[in-house]
Amino acid sequence: MSKRFRGGSIRRQIVALAIGPIICLVILSAISDWLLREDLESISYARATASKIESIIDLVRASTSPGQKAAILDASARTGLRVEEVAVAELSQSETGISSEDVRHTVQENLPVGFTTSFRSETATGSLRDVLVVGVDENRALAFLPAPPPPDAWISDHEVIIVLELMGLVLPVALLSLYAARVIAAPLIEFAKAAETLKPDDGPDRPFKERGAAEIRTLAKSLNDMRSRVRHMIDDRTRMLRAISHDLRTPLTRLRLRVERSTQPELKAALLKDISALSDMINDTLTYLSKDMASEKPVNADLPSLLATVCSDFSDIGFNVTYTGPERFAYRCKPRSLARAVTNLVENSTKFAGHAMVELSVPENGAVRISVIDEGPGLLGSLRTLVLEPFFKADTARTPASRTGFGLGLSIVDDIVRAHGGTLELLNRVPHGLLAQIELPAAGDVASDATFNSSAGELAHAE
Repeated sequence: MSKRFRGGSIRRQIVALAIGPIICLVILSAISDWLLREDLESISYARATASKIESIIDLVRASTSPGQKAAILDASARTGLRVEEVAVAELSQSETGISSEDVRHTVQENLPVGFTTSFRSETATGSLRDVLVVGVDENRALAFLPAPPPPDAWISDHEVIIVLELMGLVLPVALLSLYAARVIAAPLIEFAKAAETLKPDDGPDRPFKERGAAEIRTLAKSLNDMRSRVRHMIDDRTRMLRAISHDLRTPLTRLRLRVERSTQPELKAALLKDISALSDMINDTLTYLSKDMASEKPVNADLPSLLATVCSDFSDIGFNVTYTGPERFAYRCKPRSLARAVTNLVENSTKFAGHAMVELSVPENGAVRISVIDEGPGLLGSLRTLVLEPFFKADTARTPASRTGFGLGLSIVDDIVRAHGGTLELLNRVPHGLLAQIELPAAGDVASDATFNSSAGELAHAE
């Protein structure tokens, strides 16, 4: 439980630590008040009744005529305390067996010490029953019938005072804790949102707002400084790789020209093959580092036409690549980027299997599924995720007859697919072969302004 608490929201932790003790205090106060409430109300009622009896006794003692005495008793009855005059003999023997919870006990305990009293279930000279007899003087006594205590109110005056006092204590603490939680938690939430949308090679130089408390400003400044350092590092690495890739073109061109003059056919063919492989590697690197493709805008494209064109391009150079699927289907995407992704998958299949089949299907949920199928050796299960990483080459799993490249082809495909909001999955077929399956969301779920992050600059998640 403590681990969950420490790992929870800072705002909740502050509010819990600030308000928790107060809530416990309120609960304990409510329980104790509920336990003592009945006794307090009974004692309060008994004291008030005893005070009335004492006043009536004093008034009767001071009365000078039977009329005054009758008026006093009548006034007492109108207040709810019924009373009648009885013989002094009723005081001589108090009845026992009266319940200790009887209100007459509490009233008797609150009368002055000098008052003579007795409990009577009925009197010989009066009509009231279950009375408390109180002596007036040596010749007179009064029998009082206290009214039952009033029913408990929903909330007493004492409880109202307690509630107001607690509100005066709780509200300021609650407001202060909420303010403190907001001052600390709100900037951190903003930092998290900014980090989720942060692109290392695009956007403002200092995306984290340096405002608020001193610690928050320090954190924001550190994050902005770190972002600047990462940006400079990526820019430096990208410039270096671009420069190397561009500079390699010149000596490769000279080598190609010299090889073309060679009079040894076998040596000439081997050298031209190596030069072509190096040239393709350079092109892949430049493509991966290119930012031009990130600026491509999504448009409504005819996917069957786009895929059929890719298949035709490979068929024209002698590969058996076919397309199956609907003849027409409009889909909002970045067509050049998506064509490059499918091209890379088909090129991978022709390289290892010699042929491929491109299949387009549209499930009932409106999503788009593009499958590139071959009958090559497939991939080991442990490599189907690793091959999507930049510069990773699964040479031990699929050994081509030609060059292996830098291991950027599938990484570029994965970036393009993820930029479209989709997923790329590599599945082995039975008994052999590989299924490269692209799942794209329904057309209405595709962001119109999808951005393409670069991975070594960081390459755009598309072309």
